[in-house]
Amino acid sequence: MDTLEKNQKAFTRQSEGFSSDGDTYADSEELAWMLEDLPVSADARALDIATGTGEFARAIAPHVATVIGLDATDAMIEQGKCFIEQAGIRNISFQKGVVQDIPFEDETFDIVSSRYAFHHFSDPRPVISEMARVCRVGGHIIIVDIIVPDASTAVESNYYEWLCDQSHTRALNPGEFEIYFPLFGLEVVSARTRVLENEFIEWMDFSLTEKEHREEILRAVRAELSGGPKTGLAPYEEDSVLCFNQLGLSIVGRKRS
Repeated sequence: MDTLEKNQKAFTRQSEGFSSDGDTYADSEELAWMLEDLPVSADARALDIATGTGEFARAIAPHVATVIGLDATDAMIEQGKCFIEQAGIRNISFQKGVVQDIPFEDETFDIVSSRYAFHHFSDPRPVISEMARVCRVGGHIIIVDIIVPDASTAVESNYYEWLCDQSHTRALNPGEFEIYFPLFGLEVVSARTRVLENEFIEWMDFSLTEKEHREEILRAVRAELSGGPKTGLAPYEEDSVLCFNQLGLSIVGRKRS
């Protein structure tokens, strides 16, 4: 099974867990944080790739003329269509397609976005290349994704992320996106991080983690809290609940002429 098939299988199963209020993997504060450094205008055309049910598409829609949500999984697209219909949003449409071969002409969009998707791609470079290709000169791309909190435990953190959700491939190291952007004619405008607080059980429940994988993750976390090997997840307990932190990155690039 290739990466695309794994993603389609995983997100078909997970699609019913996404909420119509846009709060899956986000809240209004985080979505506002994403928009802070992203120039928007009332006449802008936006493309949100690997859109899922269109959470970021819904967040940016009031600020632009039109948004297209591109995704490879039918179940996510259908869920997204239901959500925008319920919300009465008229300037979002959905299209099926893969991020390595975006089905639009060069320089079609003013804004091209991706939210929490890159850790599901086998190689980030072809996707950034495609995002840059369909972005007009002077336009902007924004990528938001988890990155490894500490490069020294990248192997461990990626392993446990994969145990939780086997569509996970690799979260990039700090600074890696900043290296890739200039390769595709993108000037880095801003790069900011944000700590994402999670509960282990909720994280695994949403990802529909298999029983043996859940048990392995929890054993490793409890061992780390007792002084054992690091998992790269920075676990801690809060009111007897096992929690951990992910590190989210928001990076905005401007396409040079």
